[in-house]
Amino acid sequence: MADRKGFHVVGSEENTESKENKGSLNSQIVRHRFAIVARACIAIAVVVLLFIILRSRYRNQIYSVMNVSERFEKVSLENNSYISNNESVITYSRDGISATDGSGKVLWNLTYEMQKPIVHQSGGIVAVCDYNGHIIYMISSDGKVTQIDTNLPVRDFSVAGEKRVAAILEDSGNSWINLYDESGNKVVEIKATMTKTGYPLAVALSGEVMGVSYFYVDGDSMRNSVTFYNFGGIGENTSDHIVSSYDYADAVVPIIGFMNNETCFALADNRLMFFTGSKKPVSSSDTLINENIVGAYYGDTGIGLVFYDVSGEHKYRLDLYDTTGKKKMSYSYDMDFKDILIHKGQIFIYNEDQCVILDDGGKEKFTGLFVDKVLNVSTTDSNKKYIAVTKTAIETLNFE
Repeated sequence: MADRKGFHVVGSEENTESKENKGSLNSQIVRHRFAIVARACIAIAVVVLLFIILRSRYRNQIYSVMNVSERFEKVSLENNSYISNNESVITYSRDGISATDGSGKVLWNLTYEMQKPIVHQSGGIVAVCDYNGHIIYMISSDGKVTQIDTNLPVRDFSVAGEKRVAAILEDSGNSWINLYDESGNKVVEIKATMTKTGYPLAVALSGEVMGVSYFYVDGDSMRNSVTFYNFGGIGENTSDHIVSSYDYADAVVPIIGFMNNETCFALADNRLMFFTGSKKPVSSSDTLINENIVGAYYGDTGIGLVFYDVSGEHKYRLDLYDTTGKKKMSYSYDMDFKDILIHKGQIFIYNEDQCVILDDGGKEKFTGLFVDKVLNVSTTDSNKKYIAVTKTAIETLNFE
């Protein structure tokens, strides 16, 4: 009989006990994992709920007080022009241009001689050119200046945050749309003729994409096209780098702009169009307009069109459209206004003496008078704080 000393045979009772222990261990593991998942879900739910509460409280917050928290005296501010620039104020005249922060510190300045300076800015990059001049100055946020000599009169131009400039140039019957890099070198040249492309009215630039509005007349008919070029990899495989183009009969499109890298809008005398896509913009919304537009104002979250209020109850009506082209609200008011700022879902309407703040649903969050006459207001990273330029000072306005 063989010696079985080196072997151990498990009996039926011991086998059952092992299975029960194993099952109990598996159950404990499952319960433990479930507890971890449950705690994680509860934590996420709490964070989401807290976010919803804070967002709702923020959106529904009404400002009751406007305070001037900082004030820095300046000289001869009244004869300058201004554009709103987040966290700073761009001041320009025939003699030069400068950027000043809310504390009154001059971030950079540039002197020149121009008759009719035009200024555009995007992503901290500012560009200035004399209308019909041939020199464009591109200034970065640290004050570095790039001088671009187009050699031809400039009719319109656009600057992108990637330190590039696109310019519409005029040359005795022909037009050119040229693209310049951060060193001021011409990297793209497009010839535009009335018979082939139409006359370029406006240009906009963002990333690798450039949008151009072309106006075309053929006998008694006219049309406007909005054409998008891609100067990256996608555009290399298309004719003339054109990735999309849309025609609009009996329309004139003098304004085109990028609200962000994904969204572009074009405004005609009879319609508002939106295009979506960072590489190949496609038409996403087309809204017909049968009223005369008093003004158009856009920011990162929407575009506002101002009309006269045909109801007769008020003087003006502001219609706000989001980046998808959906009309979010209409707001009627009587205040004559100097400018309208749309920033982070908040609308700031003002003139020299007073302002009104709305949320993007049309609810009034504040209405009141300025302490001093205001020439310009710029946004900051906080919707509770704005930078105001008066005739003699730069002020920081806080709303509580």
